[in-house]
Amino acid sequence: MGNESPECIVLNSSPIIALAAINLLEILIELFPKIIVPPAVYEEVAVKGSGRPGSKELGDFVCQGKVKVLTPRDRPLVEALHDPLGMGESEAIALAIEHNCIVILDDRIARVKARSMRLNVKGTIGLLRLVYDKGLISKDKLVQALRELKEHGFRISSDIINEVLEKLE
Repeated sequence: MGNESPECIVLNSSPIIALAAINLLEILIELFPKIIVPPAVYEEVAVKGSGRPGSKELGDFVCQGKVKVLTPRDRPLVEALHDPLGMGESEAIALAIEHNCIVILDDRIARVKARSMRLNVKGTIGLLRLVYDKGLISKDKLVQALRELKEHGFRISSDIINEVLEKLE
């Protein structure tokens, strides 16, 4: 792709849950005018995940029109991706292609697959770095966010945290 709109992202479940757990999900609304979630992600986070991090926030953002739930048109692509990926990841990748957006995925296999399809891929850590680069959070807040993610059970190695911090400024 290469010419995706920096104003548009498609979110998978993991980044929504992770950012909600550290109270930074709302900052995405400031950063991206167009945020899309696939139906499988909405179902996983807002319906099945009721009462868990991200559930209320995602439900509220959808009701307020700040996040759109869109169904991918290319069902054969979704089905082809669904083995070995989850439905949310499959739909997210298909929507990113259809809407020319950045796709936000944390699963390694999903990220590799999305990159092989020439998509711009970011994960939760990459989103936090982007939020920092845009001046929406301070370096201290970024460091705190990375530590809080780890405390909340987000799989992130100390090496990754150190790598992100070394690249700052």
